[in-house]
Amino acid sequence: MHQVTIRIGGEAHIPCPHYNITIIARGKVKGNSVVGAAAYQSGDKIYSEYEHEWKSGDHLERIIHKEILLPPNAPEKYRDRATLWNAVDAAEDKSTAQTARRIIMALPKELTQEQNIELIRNYCQTSFVDRGMIADFAVHDDEEGNPHAHVLLTMRSLNEQGEWNPKTRTEFILDENGERIQTAKGKFKRRCVSWDGWNDRGNCEIWRHEWEVMQNVALEKAGREERIDMRSFERQGIELAPTVHLGPAASALEKKGIHTELGDHNRIVKAVNRLFITIRNKIKELVDWLKELSEVIHDQKHLEKPEDFPLLEVIMAYYDLREKERWDWKYPARNKAGINDLKEKVEVLSFMKDHDVYSIKDFARLLNATNGEVQELESDKKAKEKRIRDIDAILDAVTTLKELNPIREKYSGIHFTKSKEKYRQEHADELDRIDKANRLLHKLNITLPINSKTLRAESAQLRAEVEAMLPELENVKAKLDEQMKIRSHVRKVLPEALTLRSKDGQKRYEDVAEEVQNQQELRELLDHTAETAVRRSEEIEKGNPTPSQIQEEEQQMKNQQTKESQKKNWQKGDR
Repeated sequence: MHQVTIRIGGEAHIPCPHYNITIIARGKVKGNSVVGAAAYQSGDKIYSEYEHEWKSGDHLERIIHKEILLPPNAPEKYRDRATLWNAVDAAEDKSTAQTARRIIMALPKELTQEQNIELIRNYCQTSFVDRGMIADFAVHDDEEGNPHAHVLLTMRSLNEQGEWNPKTRTEFILDENGERIQTAKGKFKRRCVSWDGWNDRGNCEIWRHEWEVMQNVALEKAGREERIDMRSFERQGIELAPTVHLGPAASALEKKGIHTELGDHNRIVKAVNRLFITIRNKIKELVDWLKELSEVIHDQKHLEKPEDFPLLEVIMAYYDLREKERWDWKYPARNKAGINDLKEKVEVLSFMKDHDVYSIKDFARLLNATNGEVQELESDKKAKEKRIRDIDAILDAVTTLKELNPIREKYSGIHFTKSKEKYRQEHADELDRIDKANRLLHKLNITLPINSKTLRAESAQLRAEVEAMLPELENVKAKLDEQMKIRSHVRKVLPEALTLRSKDGQKRYEDVAEEVQNQQELRELLDHTAETAVRRSEEIEKGNPTPSQIQEEEQQMKNQQTKESQKKNWQKGDR
């Protein structure tokens, strides 16, 4: 049996996977204060004892909930937000100290506020507090319905007395046999390590995975079908055009309802992504239907090549049946529905004629051509997206190297191993970012310095080309909508009209059009008889005709009906 084979792809709707981890450090960015961060996310006004100024928590987002979770050995006084974060500040004595870890994550819109609060509380307790951290979290939302959570985590653990532990400790370096390694001077080699292991970069992946699992459990518990995948779209094999980061200025304007250039771009990109998903799903539905239809026709009609079955005849039978359904409707509903059907019929038949679609094989050919067009657009989009991501990554890497150059130079200038290791532990986040930026530039074969202006212009041009795909995709979707309409009509006629004549009196497809025509003729005959009877009644009232006149008129009516019936039978035989 002929098989329609089309390679397609698609993905289901998923909640937003946004999950961003940053470090709050003194001197890194002006105003990057842990007390300021706590004030912002909680909406509280808190006095910073380190900076000697009040930190305001005023902002546009609605604060739904705020809470501090403590491990068992933490002093109860730390449930007060001002006391907690001023104590964190006081535990650090360096102007570049890292004071807190901050996580901002999207919450599932599919859950209620109460369910989201319970979700983020359970997550903070399990992933952070049970491991010894103090977690200060807040749930925010805005007018557009963007629920998300802010979480501040302490970076020092507490001892049994509730005092802050050091961030690092030294340990002996061991050889493959577990023995300490001795230097030429007789001393044993040591290295500086994290006191509690919280700074291990592998923790980020663990925490993200735990967040994914807990969200999916909460969604399932709430009876929702959606599921979250915290992997990047690239790792999931999903190709979506990247949006751009709005930044504080554009974001503030957008929240006030003022459109910005970056905001407009992101809206178009999201529309492009939605269209690709919709188109893939429609193609999949049509492919599955064609396979099902071919099997039904093969089973019912015993055709060796069901792909040659005439779809055009089925479409005509559909509109005949639509006409039959309206015979007992009242005017003007019947007339209006008939006009609408006529318009649709003209559009469908014009579409089939323009694309030479008369059989299942023709339909499959058109679907394959449409799918090829989509694949070509996707391939072009994928190439543009990769280049956009590469340019953005290059610009970010160069910016990082420029901002952190003083730390890099100081680290390179330290020659004593112990001092160098200690400095690296103190600036682990910054030095890791430097290493990551250098690795990226090396991978992309980028030699410094770069021409940032040229790269930004290229990125802008590529983004404009991605935006230009929107009307093309809308045309593809319109074409698929017509094909979906054909599918809908055929499904309403088949497979019932395909059945062979059986003992149960089932009808063949070929009988359907004939039955419709016969019923239509009967309806016309009844209408004509009724009109004649009314006319005869009116004449009787006017002229009081004799019985012979009435008999003569009845004979003339019968002769006329016979002629009309013969004419219709002749036309039917000619067809």
